[in-house]
Amino acid sequence: MSEAVAAPRPAVRRDTTAAVVPVARQAWLLAKNDLRQELRDLELALTAAFFTLTVLMMFALAFAALPAADQTLAVPGMLWLAVAFIGALTLTRIFDREREADTLRAVLTWPVDRVAIYFGKLGVTLLVLAGCGAMLMPALALLFPAAGVFLQRPLDAAMLLVLGCVAYAAVGTLFAAGLATASGKNVLLSVILYPLTSPALIFALVATRALLEDHPQFHTYLGQLAALDVVLVVIASWLFEPVLLGSSATPPPRRPRR
Repeated sequence: MSEAVAAPRPAVRRDTTAAVVPVARQAWLLAKNDLRQELRDLELALTAAFFTLTVLMMFALAFAALPAADQTLAVPGMLWLAVAFIGALTLTRIFDREREADTLRAVLTWPVDRVAIYFGKLGVTLLVLAGCGAMLMPALALLFPAAGVFLQRPLDAAMLLVLGCVAYAAVGTLFAAGLATASGKNVLLSVILYPLTSPALIFALVATRALLEDHPQFHTYLGQLAALDVVLVVIASWLFEPVLLGSSATPPPRRPRR
């Protein structure tokens, strides 16, 4: 009797693990496929890198004469404004292959979890944003003395960059999927994206200023940003399937009038 009662427990544990591991593997395979195609033409990577360099040149020409006290206030805005623009540029292209080839409905028939598509696209977006941010932070530190803390505390700067980019990309990937098949989607995405990502950008901006000022509450702000990331990723992954199905749905054909 005791063996019969204890037997089902390991099965529940295996089922729980099996529900998580395939999603992570599927997301990695989907992201790997997108990255392989990107490495062939480098269209998105070169565009984002060129845009990053252009933004840096504009910042250098416009704000190089700022006093050190004002640089502390200006550098966080420069960093996250650039991330917001690069993110919008990336998100308008993240579903372009499926849209141009009209394969989004075919993707939905693949034997993969729908949430794995979200995490795959999120991973690609995050990789592009983090790569551009890795160029932005050292360049800002060289251009503006007040941003030298990015090089003095690289671990804190890297954590801040990743957490801020996750918050931005979590929301952006969801709405990029919703507008994947819409006409005029680039304009619509920009209109929707900036208001909805403003809380994440504000959290990241406050934490960046705390880092530059060596504020004792910096790690508290970092923890709040991490909590915001968890909330946004959970909500976005939960909403992804209905949003994606709604964007790929086609209206039924009209019956001819007799």
